[in-house]
Amino acid sequence: MTEFEKLCDSIDTYCGLSCTACEFKESMNCGGCIATGGKPFHGSCAVADCAISRGKKFCGECPDFPCDTLKSYSDDLEHGDTPSGARIESCAETKAVLIKAARDGIDPQGVCGHHCDHCPFTKWCGGCRSQYPGCSFATLFDNRRCPNVTCAGKKGLDGCYSCPEAVDCQKGYFGAEDGYTAKGAALYISRHGKEAYARALSKGAERPEGIDTPEKFAAFIESISI
Repeated sequence: MTEFEKLCDSIDTYCGLSCTACEFKESMNCGGCIATGGKPFHGSCAVADCAISRGKKFCGECPDFPCDTLKSYSDDLEHGDTPSGARIESCAETKAVLIKAARDGIDPQGVCGHHCDHCPFTKWCGGCRSQYPGCSFATLFDNRRCPNVTCAGKKGLDGCYSCPEAVDCQKGYFGAEDGYTAKGAALYISRHGKEAYARALSKGAERPEGIDTPEKFAAFIESISI
């Protein structure tokens, strides 16, 4: 069992509280939160019901986190958190720990061309090669899996940059309005390699206006690689 899997198994509530630290666990003979399918000693829980209906391990995985329902539970004057917001902070910390564990030892180069170390969404995503992917584009599909990742996997390729059809490909993110950045990155990597791309990105160069095609983006990366 990986460290990530151990951490997932240790999550015992949907809202961020800790069953093992709960004063009612023994006194009310409570079976727990996740362990009872979201029906602890006091009965059904709206937070748990929501997380279960959305297929989330806990609230920190939800795109609406922290929602009004979770906040109302956390801020409740009689049964809420001490201090207020503690369970929300706990969910955020758990998410961060899971992502860190999921990314440990994983190639940060995304399959489509984007690089995880330079992505603004890394606090929600462990990377498409990890056990904990959370790519915003992938969430648009029923199986929550990016078509580019699926295609590369079927072809046995490390990434789209290894595919001879990449130049004309419009699959998945390559066909999206802003997909030219990923496709441009894939074209650059196909010519210069993943390491060269990572080095270019590490320079932190600001992308100028007017770069709106894959070839223009690839040329921009080449210009800052010199």
